[in-house]
Amino acid sequence: SSFDHSRLTELRNSARTRLVQSAEQFILRLHGIADDADIPANSAGLLTGNPEEQPIVMTGHQPVVFHSGLTFKYETTQQFAADNNAIAVAVVIDTDLGDAGQFSYPNWEGDSPTLAIDTIATSATLYGHSRLRDVNELKQVSQQISQQLRSHDLTAAAQSSDAAFASFIALASVRARAMEASLITRWQHGVGSRMLELPLSAIASFPETLTLTADMLKQPLRFAAAYNSALDVFRDENNIRNAANPFPNLKIDGDTCELPFWLISHNKKSRHVLEAQLSGNETRLIANGKTVDTFTGNVTAEALEPLLLQNIQIVPRGALITAFLRLLFSDLFVHGTGGARYDRFTDEFIRSWWNVEPPPFTIASASRFLFTEKRNELQRLEGIQASLRDLQFNPQRQFGSGVFSKSLEAELKELMQQ
Repeated sequence: SSFDHSRLTELRNSARTRLVQSAEQFILRLHGIADDADIPANSAGLLTGNPEEQPIVMTGHQPVVFHSGLTFKYETTQQFAADNNAIAVAVVIDTDLGDAGQFSYPNWEGDSPTLAIDTIATSATLYGHSRLRDVNELKQVSQQISQQLRSHDLTAAAQSSDAAFASFIALASVRARAMEASLITRWQHGVGSRMLELPLSAIASFPETLTLTADMLKQPLRFAAAYNSALDVFRDENNIRNAANPFPNLKIDGDTCELPFWLISHNKKSRHVLEAQLSGNETRLIANGKTVDTFTGNVTAEALEPLLLQNIQIVPRGALITAFLRLLFSDLFVHGTGGARYDRFTDEFIRSWWNVEPPPFTIASASRFLFTEKRNELQRLEGIQASLRDLQFNPQRQFGSGVFSKSLEAELKELMQQ
């Protein structure tokens, strides 16, 4: 990277202030939508403050209907921030593609429940653009789930489902987006209700983020080579043989290379992998086989701004998301189990490319189960199955335990030696 430590520190200081101010504004906008839907205001005191004097603890996820692992991650992050007088910020990953309204619930066919999947959204698209289904459809889904749960004595779960759907229905009546509905409903249930929040799409247009992005775009081949080298080192140090784990290497072909960014068109509600092609002192940005922009000479943050006026964004993807968030904003980043698998690579890359020590990350996740007795019985049977498999493939582990008769154990030992 062409940055020195003082330039990074300067960028980080201004980015942190901008993050807190922008997130406070985003929360106010969501409060306005909730007010339009006659949903009680979120009265929980926000964990905000002065980023020059207080640490920032961050987490984040796509704006989906939360399961227990995500709920635990947000609750733990919020509590840690409150206990340590820190500012808590959750990044809304609104730039991914998927069904923002998907959720699962138990559905009985006969005596045993199966996992049924439904959605509060109209279609799979970029999360930030996802729309809620209409009021009547949401009412129908709500009644169906409630009946299923109540008919099997899961009254508390039915009451929670009813309350959540009451919010979704109220928000659908004021044409809120699915992302907004999920955030507002989550707060109502006390999950992350004190945290500041801001979409990744907003962060991607910060001048500080554009500065980091431009630094990579002005030396794309060198950047792609460094990224791949850090991946190779990470795989080697962790004995990972699968070249797709934690991410595939960026494709480099002569003067053209793939970059860990999406090019997002908000008008078309589409995203494509960004590529860069060098020709003399000209840099061409390519997405979906088409030239998006061409730069002569140095690529600067200011040169990227005209794209924003066309509602087009360059947004980090994969490990680069948390690399940017940790480098520019956070003092501690809280991952779930997914992020934990790749952020040790992010550590490696931050050290090699920016030559700084990355702020730390940690992991928080948990599972909850509706059917405790059935789960315990299933675990018992799985334990028996695992033991039988172990006896078949690793009998030596049981030598001396009394599982085998003396004569059989002697015979097995001889076979093992052979």
